[in-house]
Amino acid sequence: MRTIRTIVVLLATIVAGRAQLRVPPIGGPATNLLSHIAVGRASSYESLTLFPLTGSPTGSAGYRLFDEAIRSGQVKVQEKDGGEVNTVRIKNTDKTYVFGMAGEIVSGAKQDRMLQDDVLLAPGSGWLDVPVYCTEHGRWTDSSLSFGTKGYVASGGIRERAAKTESQQEVWDAVDAAHTGIGVATPSRAFAKVYEDKGAQEEAKPYLDKFDGLPALFPGALGVAVAVGSRIICVDLFGSPDLFRNMWPKLLRSYVIDAMQSRPAGTIGQKQVQQFIKDAASADVTDQPTVGAGRLQRLAAANASGSALVFRTAVVHLDLFPGSRTETDDGGPAPRLDVRRQRTLR
Repeated sequence: MRTIRTIVVLLATIVAGRAQLRVPPIGGPATNLLSHIAVGRASSYESLTLFPLTGSPTGSAGYRLFDEAIRSGQVKVQEKDGGEVNTVRIKNTDKTYVFGMAGEIVSGAKQDRMLQDDVLLAPGSGWLDVPVYCTEHGRWTDSSLSFGTKGYVASGGIRERAAKTESQQEVWDAVDAAHTGIGVATPSRAFAKVYEDKGAQEEAKPYLDKFDGLPALFPGALGVAVAVGSRIICVDLFGSPDLFRNMWPKLLRSYVIDAMQSRPAGTIGQKQVQQFIKDAASADVTDQPTVGAGRLQRLAAANASGSALVFRTAVVHLDLFPGSRTETDDGGPAPRLDVRRQRTLR
């Protein structure tokens, strides 16, 4: 009888609104990470400003990096069915997890591609169909059906356009804008050529010298907020300081491209970045499956949008970009402009 009375009292309390059932939000790992992030002292060179971000680690550092796994032969990347612009096939043949970040570029085959979303490849994954964007508009010829890697990551501006619009055409336009902004001309219109241009390399060197040691100066950092002039370009956060340090060399090169492409006036302060992250911590979060391990979460706030790869309740990587995702006239997300099995590109 006492048990029955207890249940009746509890139900009555809930109905009366005097008690609340606390259900953890679906987006808990992502928003919880953001809500505990502190913004550190800024480091600047020319128009590029980087803010180290510290917080409580949420995940393991024991993931092998995507480019390293490709170079060692652990991960295989191939064209799908002779070539589809927005899909490649990837397989992890070893016994360790492999982390690939959205924007990481695979080179060769019929044209260079970048990962559309973060992906965590499970050990012995088998062949997976992985969504990608083309970053080389002017080539569609076989060097082989397999891809290699040069350790490149698309710039924050390109990643932002891809994340917000999910449009292949927007990615191509952003690649062209990088070429124009830095003054690189190449028939294949490959983003990789921006990294490989000798003039661009010389211009990038002072930036790299300035920021190369940032993770060592802030050993607890989980990531950075990146600003060019007075505008936030992106935020990259990782589940552990070690994973952030391991990703840093290629991330830094990508941020430098953003800075070299545009040199706007103005600056941004620590408080503004902290407010941006605070606002993002209250974002609406929706879950969706990924082709690999874990799940992908989309974040949508009034002034920020992004995604988080979550594995075993911990964030592996989270990115943020300013503003909301681009919408169509009917309020839905912008359509992807995929081009399937394209045979010629002009």
